[in-house]
Amino acid sequence: MGISLFLFMFGIDNELLVVNVSILQDLLRTNTVEQTLFLHASNRYVRALEQVLQLTGYLPPSRAGASGGVFGTPMLDAIRLFNDRHRIAGDGARLKPYSLWRLMQGAEVVPAVRIVHEYGEEAVEWQEESHFLNEPLTRVLAFLQYQEADLAASLEQFCITEGRLFPEKALGPEFLQHLAETSVRQLGPWFSLDMRLPLGPVLEIADVPGNQVRVGDGSLQLVLTRREPGVYWPGMAEVSTFLTQQPVGMNPDWSQVSLRIIDYVSRHEGKLDAVNTYDQGFLSIGIFQWTLGIGDRAGELPALLKRVKEGYPEAFRKGFEELGLDIDNQTDTGTGFLLLDGERMDRGELKEVFRSPTWAFHFWKALMQPAFQAAQIAHAHDRFKHFYFKRHPGSLPYPLYQMITSSFGVALLLDMHVNRPGWVYPCFGLALTESGFTQSPINWTAQDESHLLDSFIRIRSIYTEGTLEPMTAANRRSEALKQAEREGVLSRERGSFSYLNPRLEGIGLKGIARGVDLPPGYKEESYPDLASGID
Repeated sequence: MGISLFLFMFGIDNELLVVNVSILQDLLRTNTVEQTLFLHASNRYVRALEQVLQLTGYLPPSRAGASGGVFGTPMLDAIRLFNDRHRIAGDGARLKPYSLWRLMQGAEVVPAVRIVHEYGEEAVEWQEESHFLNEPLTRVLAFLQYQEADLAASLEQFCITEGRLFPEKALGPEFLQHLAETSVRQLGPWFSLDMRLPLGPVLEIADVPGNQVRVGDGSLQLVLTRREPGVYWPGMAEVSTFLTQQPVGMNPDWSQVSLRIIDYVSRHEGKLDAVNTYDQGFLSIGIFQWTLGIGDRAGELPALLKRVKEGYPEAFRKGFEELGLDIDNQTDTGTGFLLLDGERMDRGELKEVFRSPTWAFHFWKALMQPAFQAAQIAHAHDRFKHFYFKRHPGSLPYPLYQMITSSFGVALLLDMHVNRPGWVYPCFGLALTESGFTQSPINWTAQDESHLLDSFIRIRSIYTEGTLEPMTAANRRSEALKQAEREGVLSRERGSFSYLNPRLEGIGLKGIARGVDLPPGYKEESYPDLASGID
């Protein structure tokens, strides 16, 4: 009565869950446990150990496959918890043979515990070897360290320890449930008699030639390229293609020029379905490469997922909640943290789990959905509210939306804000000083703004703070936007940018000298400044 019975009891097809406990027995037979299962090890035995830890409740179900075959911090914490509960010496960084043996004993008893718990009727003649409960009862009692001469003697010792009457004739449902619940207390904190594993198909992960890894769930497959310390997929879905399809979820009030700017800036960052886990921000996705945040800092990715959850709750549930992922309630419109199995991912060592090919696959699968792509466009469009429309932007004398009103200029500002959000105001302040502009921008000409932007382009390519690197590929990005201006996609004319649709189609691109209107109902306090992002 082993793993196959477990699969039967859980109602799970072997193709969806393969708990490869048997290969771990090889390590016990050859006495190579400590040489194979240790911190930072990467091999097929690590994946098998991860499955055992999940099965016995020492790893949350949503972490299944998250290691990517690497013995990392989550597995180390799980083993330490197991050792503490079972009074086994060792720090867990190198698995002891006895720990593995005891873990496997726990995995093997899980089906028997569930059978005992769910029997649901009075068991008479339970002492007969032919009785359905005979073997499950024997396994459960052996797991609880009751191994007498026969089943009756073992059960009698259990009753003595528990202060219960020995049921010679029949075992009632209440007694059987008590026995099962006693066993559960010897398993991990995430084990529950009511849980069903897994929450979704177990992923198949395999290395392939070319420094790549293939991940599949039986219906979709993705080949990721390895780049230390993670993996990446450059994506295929472009903003321009998505917009030409006139998808549901696009606000008809958004101006075409604002969407065009988002499209061109995204070409410096990523595709709609792009994902990488080598970033300093641990996990980076989408057209603006939103991340989880460096170290213990908040990241922009949780704010994007909050938008998805609020706008497309069913898509969010299927894409993330079923994996144990949620949004911390302090996440605002700009930054925040994720929750994994209720735990706040606010430290670097916790965020490391998202570097695995498993999480890269889960996010890619979500990013393929139109709802998630529409949410990215909306989130990118709202980004202007975090800096461009601020009435008191740092030490600048005027708001940006009054000083820079050309579509080319706004594209330059957004381009830097995506890459180095905290440096836009100081760079622009230096450009103002260098250009010598002191008068109100209401009197500026297109030539004045163009001169100011040339200074800004030069300064943003060299500006840095402390030991941090300057803006990534600043000159190449500027040249791409200049080319868009030469092709007539963007313009240096003042008034050529509009955030929302102007009253007359195309009025902005005709160079009418006017300012940019604040978005209706705009509340500055609802859009906090974003911290400096570093690739």
